[in-house]
Amino acid sequence: MKMHGSQALVQVDWIGQDVRILSARNKAYLGMAGRVIDETKHFLVIRTPKKDVRVAKRGCVFQLSWNSRKINVRGELIEVSPEERLKIKV
Repeated sequence: MKMHGSQALVQVDWIGQDVRILSARNKAYLGMAGRVIDETKHFLVIRTPKKDVRVAKRGCVFQLSWNSRKINVRGELIEVSPEERLKIKV
């Protein structure tokens, strides 16, 4: 089964992915970009050029590069533990 767009990213390991925050409840995170270095059920830890930042998944829209395309993913879609996300049927 071939997955497209954000469906495929629901099951991907986000650690090591470069992300940009397109929208966020906390406006301080808006536009932040960096590499995901850790992930829990509710948070991503993003390494930016200045510091590591713990960002809640809920309330954010993340942009990733995937197969040479920019894909936007709502944080609520990935708000499960990384281990459980691999089991999600899309």
